[in-house]
Formats: sequence, C-alpha cells, structure tokens
Amino acid sequence: MADIFIATAAVADYRTEEAAPQKIKKTQDAMTLSLVKNPDILATISLAHPALFVVGFAAETQDIERYARGKLVSKDLDLIACNDVSRADIGFASDDNAMQVFFSERYEHDSVTLEKASKDKIAEQLAGIIGETIWQRHNA
Repeated sequence: MADIFIATAAVADYRTEEAAPQKIKKTQDAMTLSLVKNPDILATISLAHPALFVVGFAAETQDIERYARGKLVSKDLDLIACNDVSRADIGFASDDNAMQVFFSERYEHDSVTLEKASKDKIAEQLAGIIGETIWQRHNA
C-alpha cells in the first residue's frame, strides 16, 4: 500500500458521449458534439483511501484561491498546489512557474506562496512542503 498519492491535473474533464466508429470526414461546415464528465480520479482515490496523504493540483484562470480551496475540501485533499494559467509569464508556455499551496484544516499552515522561479525550483520547493507536511501528520 502506498503512503502518498500525488495527482497531476486532469488531462480532460470531459469526453465525447459517443465515440465515432471510424474517422469523421469533413462533410459538414459545422458539427455539434455531446460531452460527458470524466470520472474524477483524484476524488475517487482520496475518498476510497483516507489513510493516504493526497496532493492535488489546480490550474485556474480566475478566483484561484476560492476554486483551489473548494477542490481541497470537496476532494478531501491534504494539500493542493495551484497556479494561475492566465499569466503569460509562468505556466504552460514558460520555463518558470509560481504556485499557491493550500493545506487541509488538519494542518497548521493555511497557505504558502511559491514565488516565480524555474519549474525545477518550484518542484523542489513543493517536494519540501509535502515532506514537511507528511512529517507533521505522522508526528502530531
């Protein structure tokens, strides 16, 4: 059994309701697709394995703290690391990132800000935060 589960952001929140049995040819100028929600793997793992230390990620474009804290609670996470993907200077198209890390109420921390730095440095800082929080959990 694992002690920690670190999830990445979802590849896709939705998928087409029906899969086409073959390639869809360009015979129409427009097309409408019906989408259905994909299973929430992070919430499923967290709720099914309450002993796991669970870390999630959130990529947001607005109301970052509100959405991150909502996911933290609704998915019963230990912590969530969130970045603002609307910023052009960090994230997907950059070698740099910046994150806000929010903690479950079970821990002494409310949040930690990881200022803009290389993605390697952000990952190193985040690993340190995770390690410290796990240590706190086991020694509380």
